[in-house]
Amino acid sequence: MRLRAVLVLGLASVAACTGEDEKEVMPPVVLGMDGKQPPTVDDGQTQIYQVSQEVRLNFRRPNDGERAQGQDPPYERMPWIVASDSRITARFTLTNMDDKQHNVELLIDPWNEFVRYIPGQQQVEEEETVPNLSGIDRFFVLPPKGRVEGILTPDDFVELAVDLTTAMRINDKPPAGDSAFAGAGLYNRAFNIQNRSTLPDPVLAPYMPLGGPLAGITGFDLGLRTYEQAKIAVEIVVDVEDLNGDRVIENPDDEKRLGKPGDTLTPPAAPMMN
Repeated sequence: MRLRAVLVLGLASVAACTGEDEKEVMPPVVLGMDGKQPPTVDDGQTQIYQVSQEVRLNFRRPNDGERAQGQDPPYERMPWIVASDSRITARFTLTNMDDKQHNVELLIDPWNEFVRYIPGQQQVEEEETVPNLSGIDRFFVLPPKGRVEGILTPDDFVELAVDLTTAMRINDKPPAGDSAFAGAGLYNRAFNIQNRSTLPDPVLAPYMPLGGPLAGITGFDLGLRTYEQAKIAVEIVVDVEDLNGDRVIENPDDEKRLGKPGDTLTPPAAPMMN
């Protein structure tokens, strides 16, 4: 079953999606910066402006008896949504409504059915705050009154699922406190855009998912970040396809849709050095 979910961010209008066999009208999901909000981080040297919005994918809850039995660490049980059984594509448009150029980060912080990733921040020096990497963290230069379009492919979402599970395994067995990789180091390494599971990193190899089912992405936090006030917006269109069953549903209500994960995962702060 294939569902095309249209999520419109930055515009207060009704979004509609029409497929060959189905039609769905969803309420708008809005994300944008109005150029007036105060910074979310101000350490006296750098100001960071950031907004975010939850995006829940339209996977249904399992019925009684549908879940596979057993455990598969780092998951507390066998996953219901498996990455190899789903195909997710996201097309996005970033819009600059100002008369000046802006440098913008597009952020995607993933969820699976077990955990929600919240990157947090780290202190790189005594008074300097730096955000940890998001699951997908891409920089764009928006020209004045301009737009930039892009796509996150199914391969990107599979990689995101691998990286999130890797982060869960790091959290379960973190490196020693005096290790060079203590704190957020391994998490940022896993989510770095240059890290791909098809070319394994020997440092991350002990934490990579093993041969069992890989928990798929069930939602994400969409974010925008700038280092100055800006009037910008993003519009994203998400396609979700179930390749092996009927786990994707149309017009879901909260009773039928898979819920948000109850646990969150944030990298620990770096240990204090004497």
